[in-house]
Amino acid sequence: MEFLTYYFTLVVLLAGVMAAASCFSAFLVSRKRIMLLACGGFLCAFFDTAFMLQDDIAAALFGPSLDPAYLLGRTVATILIGGASLTFFWLVVCDYVDERRRALHIAPAVVFLAGSFALLPFAGEGPMRFWFYSMRALYICWMLLFALVRYLGTTDPVERCRLERGRPVLIAAAALAVGIMAEDALFFVALQVESVSLGPVALQAERNYFENLLTLGCAAFACFYAFRALSLRFDAPPTDEGAGRERYIDDNLLAYGNRYGLTDREREVLRLILLGRDNQNIASTLTIALSTVKVYVHRILQKTEQPGRQALAQDFWKNA
Repeated sequence: MEFLTYYFTLVVLLAGVMAAASCFSAFLVSRKRIMLLACGGFLCAFFDTAFMLQDDIAAALFGPSLDPAYLLGRTVATILIGGASLTFFWLVVCDYVDERRRALHIAPAVVFLAGSFALLPFAGEGPMRFWFYSMRALYICWMLLFALVRYLGTTDPVERCRLERGRPVLIAAAALAVGIMAEDALFFVALQVESVSLGPVALQAERNYFENLLTLGCAAFACFYAFRALSLRFDAPPTDEGAGRERYIDDNLLAYGNRYGLTDREREVLRLILLGRDNQNIASTLTIALSTVKVYVHRILQKTEQPGRQALAQDFWKNA
């Protein structure tokens, strides 16, 4: 039944909007760039999914035989908006694994657009449609492969533990990416049909249901992560001291310190700085001279390349 596809599409749209709003809210309180990038990815995914409903409206207005100019414009728009969505998520991966090379940030998007537009003449019909529609799946596979290589190549046990937190998402996304390519191969190569009826449900070739499931899964994970960040700031905002705030600092201090090569003593000083202690208080807590504390603070700022305590705290809350 067409209504099932319609309501499934609405669920995907709702999930995209909810994930985008949650990520943006988390960004406002944490200032973590990864949350803003995820927000952009889900917003683009929302508009990309909305093209499915647009085609139904166009068919109702103009008849089942849509104008070739409309189809071309819609296809170009889906390449651009789909590419933007995937690139936002690629930047999320880069931010998560701390990949800072600008050329590597841009290169996959350029390859995706070049390949998609090169295959645009084959988007209408024939087995070559498989390669046109599989450009998205290949982009997703590139992200997953890159994340896997970075994880396997990490020798720092703390950083490896941090990266391992994303393993369930990596495995689920890999399984769904295989499903995306299998679905495209079934419709465009094996069957070469526009739709397949499975009882009361009609599956359409251009609506990749595994891709929609991937969007739903990523949206659920993003909402969970964003809600957790919002709950932490509600229970223990960075301006106030509390057990929740101390636990968050302790959970992330080692990874942050290893990223900048901080010593054990420098991490102890950094922890107290993040708790709002002044130099005299730090000296009393650690039973060291005030001048020694000043040396440690100077080294921490120098290693993290931050101009002062406030900027240091902001950098920790953004990147921890």
